[in-house]
Amino acid sequence: MLRKRLQALSQILKITMLGVIVFSIVFALNHLNLSDYFPIKTVRVYGLNRVNQQEVQDVLYPMVEKGFFTINVDGIRNRLLQMPWVSDLYVRRIWPDQVIITLTEKKPIALWNETVLLSESGELFIPEQETYPSHLPKFTGPTGQQLFMLQYFKDINRLLLSLHVKISSLELTPFLTWKLTLDNGITLQVGYEDILARLNQFVKVYPKIVGDRANDVDCVDLRYPNGVAVRWKKMASNQ
Repeated sequence: MLRKRLQALSQILKITMLGVIVFSIVFALNHLNLSDYFPIKTVRVYGLNRVNQQEVQDVLYPMVEKGFFTINVDGIRNRLLQMPWVSDLYVRRIWPDQVIITLTEKKPIALWNETVLLSESGELFIPEQETYPSHLPKFTGPTGQQLFMLQYFKDINRLLLSLHVKISSLELTPFLTWKLTLDNGITLQVGYEDILARLNQFVKVYPKIVGDRANDVDCVDLRYPNGVAVRWKKMASNQ
């Protein structure tokens, strides 16, 4: 009987000592400045192109001062995602003193209503003006119609591949009529219905009615049910 009591008392003492040790470790960690012992010495950021490097440094500097164990990876990610050009990023720590950030930038596909960039995923964003790419196609359209226009832009450009031309500007009026200008200077009046069918017909007749005279063409009207009308630059200048 006494032996059992001694064994139970010994077990209680072991548990108590273990608790004291765990508490001591936790207490020590809470009062130890880990950033002094495990500081971040190297931060590498990959994927920067249009994102401002100095702005990234200004964001990261106070966030990586906390040290390897206390650095807030999610906080870094959330903060960098607020930058207009940043689409996605991955942050990881590498023992004992490195942080690696791999960043993906948004890919602009057009200039929306003269002031805003439209990404290939249909997102509108406004970065610093000096970071805007040059020679982007221009979209003009009603608010909220950017995804609709983006899909037509892709479909129309596919139709135009055989002509070796692309859209330089695309307009959707409030009445939902379409007008576009090609990168060879020709303007197309397409109307509001059968858009792709009309453009497909234009592609078929282009070699015969335009051919190598693209520089002489001012406008092509595709709104006729059984054909197209070509407006030549000489005719336009005489009116």
